[in-house]
Amino acid sequence: MTNDATVPTEEESDHMIIWLDDHIGDPEWCQQLKRAFSTQPDPKNPIPVKLSDEEFVEILVSEGHMPVHFEGVHFLLAAHKNIESCIHCFHQNQHRRIFFITSGTLGRETVPIILEKFKDTFIDPVTEEPYMFIYVFCQNIEYQLDWALQYRDYIQIFNFEADLLARMMRDIGDYFLTESKRLLNKSPPNNPAAQHPRMMRDIGDYFLTESKRLLNKSPPNNPAAQHRLTWANELFRRYSQMEKVSMKTEFDEINRFLEQVEEESKSSSDEAD
Repeated sequence: MTNDATVPTEEESDHMIIWLDDHIGDPEWCQQLKRAFSTQPDPKNPIPVKLSDEEFVEILVSEGHMPVHFEGVHFLLAAHKNIESCIHCFHQNQHRRIFFITSGTLGRETVPIILEKFKDTFIDPVTEEPYMFIYVFCQNIEYQLDWALQYRDYIQIFNFEADLLARMMRDIGDYFLTESKRLLNKSPPNNPAAQHPRMMRDIGDYFLTESKRLLNKSPPNNPAAQHRLTWANELFRRYSQMEKVSMKTEFDEINRFLEQVEEESKSSSDEAD
């Protein structure tokens, strides 16, 4: 692992989660949130492996980052227990879209510094509207209001892990949906998604994962899944052309799910008749 500044490569995601919390190395701390992170070390094994406490500690010690899946979405994860290393991480990764989780205690000091030094990280480059991608996790929300209110356009505060996790997934989904529309509609040149092919793959992966969730619902949401599969297919196609790489596995999976949607839709239509 490394914390050196790099240009995103085919292997590294354009998206990063930075987590600042002096209790993060405690195995009993934030268990539900930690379970959202996984790795897939063996490409032949499609089943992700949950990130272990030892791996969280390894990230802390190295003050670097590692590729992970966050609820099935490709991200880089950096974990820190002190403010200085966290700010250094922001400095080294300004070219990425960052989702930042912090404890209330450390956030009180860190958030003002980050928004002073790296405010553009939390601004939509197209609309110039703020991203609310700073998530403060604390025991008592009221204790944070004296400093947090002035940054209310950028932060959200939670005292339950489940609420934080659900909100992050919704924000990530909304962000990817917006970026995919810009990509597929030939977005303005200042949109970072148009500059990094890897973002196309990340967003395609997200839509493919989201399609699986929609199809596994009871009852399945076939129309929404079909839209996301179509977007994923187009994003993967463009990524494949730009990077000159094969996406056969992904295309085969998309086609399989599209066939499933078509068959289920046909069955529903026959039953209605």
